[in-house]
Amino acid sequence: MVRFTWSPFSCAVAVALAAAWPLCTTAQQPAIPAWLTLRPGTVARVDVAPWPSDDGPEAAVAASARSIEHYGGDELVRPDDVVHEPVGVRVVVVRLLARRIALVRGVGGHWTAYTRIERLIPEIPAGTPLLVAGGFEGFADFFPSLDTPSSGAGRIETGARLVGLKLGIAPLDQQSSALVRVKVLVRSGSRSGQVGWLQVGYTGLPHPPRQPASNAERVCRCRIVQFGDSGE
Repeated sequence: MVRFTWSPFSCAVAVALAAAWPLCTTAQQPAIPAWLTLRPGTVARVDVAPWPSDDGPEAAVAASARSIEHYGGDELVRPDDVVHEPVGVRVVVVRLLARRIALVRGVGGHWTAYTRIERLIPEIPAGTPLLVAGGFEGFADFFPSLDTPSSGAGRIETGARLVGLKLGIAPLDQQSSALVRVKVLVRSGSRSGQVGWLQVGYTGLPHPPRQPASNAERVCRCRIVQFGDSGE
């Protein structure tokens, strides 16, 4: 029978491996970054309102939760208590309510309003590594400049590596309601080395969740840049 004798060196190795094990498992499933975690204090941008407006596109914010809760379907009417703010206005989350509603406060302003969680767009920090998340069609729209209309957009393949540079607000586009876009540097694929713009929802973090929330996440093997129901 072979006996193993614990030496000071072997003990040190065992201790080091035991200490490293939690780090290895953590590396396999990194924590969601704070900027993508929906909770009080999170900074976000508010997307375009779904209701019609004669004054042009505006952010989806209103003074009452009731106004925000009841819009939807084909009978959209502009709430009477709209808080007039531009698309992409920066806000900080004050409180999360039921029915996917959030109370937000304007960054640098003195106003509070309500919006729906799906109208909140994460603010991607500059330098963030990203992937193109184009779903089963295999591509996403690539805008050479921020004012390029959807009709002039090119294509970039799903899974291409990117680096986020900054957010911007595109002009009104009759063919697209996604006006909040992220400027990126392409690091792989057919557009490697190019700089352009993507809709934020067509980008993802290169760390897929254990249980993908959508088919798009399965295809790109990434975590789509969007807030979940509870910011988990």
